Amino acid sequence: MKVCIDAGHGGKDSGAVGAKVTEKWIALDVANRVATKLQNSGIEVVMTRDSDYFVELADRATISNNTGADIFVSIHCNSASESATGTEVWNYPGAAEDKRLAQSILDKLIVRTGFRNRGVKEENFAVLRLTKCPAALVELGFISNLQEEQTMMGFDYQDQASTAIVEGIKEFAGIREVEPLQELETVNDIVWELANIGIITDKDLWLKKLQEDSNSYWLARKCVNYIRGKQ
Repeated sequence: MKVCIDAGHGGKDSGAVGAKVTEKWIALDVANRVATKLQNSGIEVVMTRDSDYFVELADRATISNNTGADIFVSIHCNSASESATGTEVWNYPGAAEDKRLAQSILDKLIVRTGFRNRGVKEENFAVLRLTKCPAALVELGFISNLQEEQTMMGFDYQDQASTAIVEGIKEFAGIREVEPLQELETVNDIVWELANIGIITDKDLWLKKLQEDSNSYWLARKCVNYIRGKQ
């Protein structure tokens, strides 16, 4: 299987502009992480850009088509009012497989990032219209919202978002793999796992608690790794 990853904008096209960063940089950071994680899983990857340069919309689709990509995913950040929040994924109107890909990616993103679910939507975007394979366009979050911009700039978010996109692609492609469990070490990993298991709901509260209380950290770490080993 071959996947084409498209980091939106680039070069002279900054994309949406936030208070501290522009869209092209977040899109590129997440896209590069997605590509690396797919490659580490043995999946062939083609990128429309892997650094800061401009690529025309039609050329992005051409790269995907000419390399025989089986899946195309374009990564962006949204922009609207300062109060707008959430993640949405777009597919070409009426394309059932595109919609299935978009839904799979969106579901994984919401679980891993905790961003508001804005749903799967349809639009006649050039990169969706011109690509021959199933394609989806991801709007990670709103760069126009100060809080979401700050979150999207962080390593933890970019790691979780890229993992979610990879998981969505694999689910769509029917790839079911059992990976060996690794013992969780970082506070952030433990908090995310506690939330995924359903033990906690307020990640920020528990992140602070485990950072400040070493006894709670070791107990939570032991508990999570025990539960994961039993599943």
